[in-house]
Amino acid sequence: MKQLEAHLSFLPERVKQRFFSEFHTLVNYSPTIGLMGKTGAGKSSLINALFQSPLSAVSDVSGCTRHAQRFSMVIKQQTLTFIDLPGVGESVEYDREYHALYRDLLPELDIIIWVLKADDRAWSADEQCYRFLTEQCGYERSRFLFVLNQADKIEPCREWDEHRHQPSLNQRMNLNAKLDSVVAHFEPVHPVIAVSSSEQYQLTLLAEQLMQALPAKASSGVARQLASRYRSEKVDTTARNDFGLCIGDMIESLIQVIPLPSVVKSALTSVKNTVVSLAQSLWSFFF
Repeated sequence: MKQLEAHLSFLPERVKQRFFSEFHTLVNYSPTIGLMGKTGAGKSSLINALFQSPLSAVSDVSGCTRHAQRFSMVIKQQTLTFIDLPGVGESVEYDREYHALYRDLLPELDIIIWVLKADDRAWSADEQCYRFLTEQCGYERSRFLFVLNQADKIEPCREWDEHRHQPSLNQRMNLNAKLDSVVAHFEPVHPVIAVSSSEQYQLTLLAEQLMQALPAKASSGVARQLASRYRSEKVDTTARNDFGLCIGDMIESLIQVIPLPSVVKSALTSVKNTVVSLAQSLWSFFF
């Protein structure tokens, strides 16, 4: 931190305080992830496998008679929140109660992980709920990450390689067909990953894709909570680059928004890249 302060020592005290206040907020940002999917899709088991600590129930979030359950994970006083959203398998179109619930919840979500069962034959209920969230509630399609869970249950399920923890050739072909079906039905923005939480199949790939899909401000907080086996170099690199992007935006905001003498703006512009690089080099210290 002292290195950052040294590079910004020329700033007026109020501007410097604003920068480090925003910096502190970024480092301590607590991401919130929504969970969607039918009962039995394995949402909880997937999250418990992917992260360091198990989900702990916090409270129910009410919207009229509809409820969403809130869970949290806390590591070193840093919180990662999950909200299990209702709706899949229920009639949600034009439902005022769901509108009220989602109107309150959606703005706080950084992303929604939508868990589908690999051996499910029909996703009409998921499709209906997805249309409701995107068309009726206005939630952006880029903020959904679809996951095909329980890949080990895809037919022929007895062919699953229990030693290598991966599908047989026949299963792989069926999984690819299922993935194509997800793409056709939901037209997702981000790639769809087939995983198995019980077999730890492709969870590293899922973690890497999650980093790519998250908003820049949230990726470091999520990376910090991932189980170490899934925190790959690509995960850390994505989060570190996102952290640098946020720092750069903070500096650019100071230049554009705060009235500063031209000489100070010029100096701040000249050290921007240096400060960003320095912050990225210190990323592992903060996360």
